[in-house]
Amino acid sequence: MTTHSSYIVKQLQFTDLRLIKENEEGNKEILGVLPGQLQYPSLNEVNYIAFNEVTEEYHDELYSFIEFQGWKSSYIQGRPTRLYKRIGRNNSIIDEQKVLTEYIRHQIHHPENKNNPRYTREELKQSIDLMRTFIEQQSAAGIVEP
Repeated sequence: MTTHSSYIVKQLQFTDLRLIKENEEGNKEILGVLPGQLQYPSLNEVNYIAFNEVTEEYHDELYSFIEFQGWKSSYIQGRPTRLYKRIGRNNSIIDEQKVLTEYIRHQIHHPENKNNPRYTREELKQSIDLMRTFIEQQSAAGIVEP
């Protein structure tokens, strides 16, 4: 069976997943999928690993995973920040400092706030890579089993 349905992919184990990919010679290859950053198969993660597809949905999955594990404060500690203008009560503007990952997350979840420069595709990829590396480090330290 072939699918692009994230619902179906999430019901399977990594051992049940295969990627069909065209190699440089134009031939099709069937590749196994190894466990990655998340504890369940994620179509967003599969597409990132296989096709380097950078999406807001994958960013959100990784961010949510870090939050769920209770690692957010550890993740943001010591990282550079940038100004984020949050809309407060009575439409007041509140200046806050956010690391890149939080800055992007707030823009994804609050598209009505037009007070901040939009992040770039390169910044989205950078943030995804930072979160993937952080989760890998936590896993290598035995803090979580992927």
